[in-house]
Amino acid sequence: MRHPAQSKHSALAISFAIALSFPFFLNAQRLTIPETPPTSSTSAPVPALSIPPPSESQAQILKTYPDGTKRIVPLSSLNNHDDGKDFGGPPTLSFPDTTTSDTAGSFKKVPLAPIGDASTTAPSSTQNPALAVNTTSVNSAFQVPLANTSDPMGGSAPIDPLSGAAPATPTPLQTVSGKPAPLSDSGNTIDLGTYDDFFMNASVGGSIQGQLTARRVFNGTNMQAYPYPVSGAIYGVAVDGEITAENFTFQPGFRFDTQFGYNIYDWLGVSLESGVIYNALQNYTFSFSGDIDILGSTFTGSRSFTCPADGELLQVPVQLSAIARWPGATAFKPFIGGGIGAIWQQLDVNNINIAGTDIQANYCRSAFQFGFNGQLGANYTVAPGVDFYGVFKLLGAFTPRIGNYDFMNSYNFALEVGIQSRF
Repeated sequence: MRHPAQSKHSALAISFAIALSFPFFLNAQRLTIPETPPTSSTSAPVPALSIPPPSESQAQILKTYPDGTKRIVPLSSLNNHDDGKDFGGPPTLSFPDTTTSDTAGSFKKVPLAPIGDASTTAPSSTQNPALAVNTTSVNSAFQVPLANTSDPMGGSAPIDPLSGAAPATPTPLQTVSGKPAPLSDSGNTIDLGTYDDFFMNASVGGSIQGQLTARRVFNGTNMQAYPYPVSGAIYGVAVDGEITAENFTFQPGFRFDTQFGYNIYDWLGVSLESGVIYNALQNYTFSFSGDIDILGSTFTGSRSFTCPADGELLQVPVQLSAIARWPGATAFKPFIGGGIGAIWQQLDVNNINIAGTDIQANYCRSAFQFGFNGQLGANYTVAPGVDFYGVFKLLGAFTPRIGNYDFMNSYNFALEVGIQSRF
């Protein structure tokens, strides 16, 4: 059993050891209590703040309030609403100053221009608290961007449908250059109707038929070239010699055409064309070498006789054509075209007037020929799908044979006006 005196000494020794170790224990558990910020702008200045260096993994920013309070917060905290109610108002922001060696305690205000302008009104915090910032002044320090109500494309920023604010009236769209974007409306748009589809034409005009010059004639057995010998009576005229040439000339006539086709593109179409061309016969001319007796008068030698004649040349072309037009959405469209096909021709010689006497000829022959056409003109749109046009046309036949005659190439020229329907 321990003696009471020993127990007393042991208790004193333990108490003494605790007393000696207590200061060291307090020093190891020392707490640094941050100073309380002043509650009034008249209070003493805030002590200098020791700013730790920013972490490489977390970008930081310095908030400076109007009453002098400073806080270092992560950059992500800017998404949170901070109106600085307890520190005199919203803070200004500063980034670490990387241009100095003392990056641990040096921050600088970054002069970034905020979106919008100084007249932009900040939204109410009840609309979007995350965007409520200080709008009482604009300085060169970096501010949280304002909720800009101006759309850089010329319209208006979206309005929170829960805010109760009236929607803004949109302004016209603008191009990147800032000029107003063109708008398509009835005031500046030409409705030409359908071009890449079917069309139908009808035209009428005057025609001029070129002279038909015979190059061979049927002599009763076969076709013979000029000159060829004749003797006896021709159209009631006694002859004995050679006919060296014959030709027919015509008066101006008329031409009527119809055309049905399809526009492959607005600038290219194909068509089937037909019509009627009429030219009255004006003169029959022949050249003779030898003796000829006309109404009791005998002529010897080489002479040419031009005799007024009554008759006509009728032509009906049936041809395929291609038409190329000026491209683009324009009301006025020049065009050019051409094609090939058949021509039905009929030559009538009813009578010939020789020395004032009508002699019945009763010549009427017809045949199909191979021919070609060309055209040059312009369309003008007067209503969607409806055009007026003018056109110059050429119709030609290669060495046509009509009855007893083989002729040189035949040409007919026409100038027409017409109407076109596209559907």
